[in-house]
Amino acid sequence: MVKIIYQTETKTFEKIPRYIYQRRNGWFEIRKRVGGVLLYWGSFPTLEEARLYRAYYMGKHWMVNPCFKANRYIIFENGYYHVMKIINGKKNYFGFFKDYEDAKHERDICMACDWDFNKIVEFDDLDYTWLGQPIEIEC
Repeated sequence: MVKIIYQTETKTFEKIPRYIYQRRNGWFEIRKRVGGVLLYWGSFPTLEEARLYRAYYMGKHWMVNPCFKANRYIIFENGYYHVMKIINGKKNYFGFFKDYEDAKHERDICMACDWDFNKIVEFDDLDYTWLGQPIEIEC
């Protein structure tokens, strides 16, 4: 893979591949126009992650559900990644984390448990974390 880099007197810019666009908040999103309709395939915190997903989508000839979002239910606010889902019209927070990977891990557990607090608490996971910190579980 060849990286094309542009340089000016004060900044260095890396060429962003086709279908990837950088948002104002620094995240990268994948968009593609299909049949005259602009479809969105997700937002990613790094260009490398966006490139990996773009390669996957292109390998599948874009025959992937465009509603999939890698960062779905994760929002970045006040320096933390929040796992949040709107249930019955109300915002429900399932934790906040300094690290994006920890937030993704917790979000995946919540999705696997169908966002049921009782199931999430009972979820058997070797590496228990709450608010990004490991915790002890007593049986």
